[in-house]
Amino acid sequence: MAISYTAKAGQAVLLVARAGGDALNLDALQRLRDSLVAQVGSSGKVDFEQVDRVEEGTAALASAHYDVAIVNPVMPHAIEHSSSVLGRVLLALKPSGTLVLYELVLDTATTVEGLPITRTQQELEQQLKFAGFVEARVEVQAVSAEELLRLDAANGSTASATGRVLAATVLASKPAYNVGAAAALSFGKKAKAKAKELAAAPKKAWMLSVDSDDEAEIEDQDELLEEEDLAKPDAASLARPDGVPAKRKACKNCTCGLAEGRMVDESEECKPTDKPKRFTKPVDVVNVKSACGNCSLGDAFRCSSCPYLGQPSFKPGEKVVLGGSMLYDDFMP
Repeated sequence: MAISYTAKAGQAVLLVARAGGDALNLDALQRLRDSLVAQVGSSGKVDFEQVDRVEEGTAALASAHYDVAIVNPVMPHAIEHSSSVLGRVLLALKPSGTLVLYELVLDTATTVEGLPITRTQQELEQQLKFAGFVEARVEVQAVSAEELLRLDAANGSTASATGRVLAATVLASKPAYNVGAAAALSFGKKAKAKAKELAAAPKKAWMLSVDSDDEAEIEDQDELLEEEDLAKPDAASLARPDGVPAKRKACKNCTCGLAEGRMVDESEECKPTDKPKRFTKPVDVVNVKSACGNCSLGDAFRCSSCPYLGQPSFKPGEKVVLGGSMLYDDFMP
């Protein structure tokens, strides 16, 4: 994939690179910028930013402003573009804007001592996807001997990097929308239209849908009835036959089991139990207030309905307690 750094008339181009002290590097950047300025013309513009300033966030890049972003276009290309650089370049591009990037990668996931290059082609493609770029195309080719010589080889890394370092050319696009864009979903409109249609339609008590089977036939309910079903019964047919006793109902205090739904002999008479005794609340001796004032004197002075009948005399406010032990007799011979 041979890429030529070109732009159309009227386009806004962002040029991102590292302008070092190398005279060849500065001269190549200047020639590329002059070429782009001539291509975009007076209606377009070309802005340059240092890659370090873009990574730190100090570069003032307008959002959705550039049509094309050209990153790291001249040698040496020993720059790994971090997620922050790619993310800020994505924000600076217009929807469907183009990214042109050049980067060195390794053939395998093993580092080369002395080189600031650590990732492979697959890792570069993943980084582009994570940053938000789409339709990314990455092609690699062998690095020229001239570029290897210009790499930082202070620890003798140039010899070990021969055949290990590849030049990756990237061509990607920004999605056709800006970050944070919103769009209305169509099913909301369909639901509102359906609700209006149902509200305008006449209401039906019920309906049967046979759309799934066009040949289905609805059964006529009148044909299912016989003449005997349509005959109205008279009072004689509803009367109890002669000699058949009426069904007995369960008594209030039933003991034969009829109230529980058991099968009982109708000839036997049900003998209900006596009325259940009403539950009497225990007498509170301490807090009770006597109406006659004689409750604590003993049975000789108490009324017939006194709740203290059978209890010994006591002082008002005291609880009746039987002394001694119930295991032994009170009388000692």
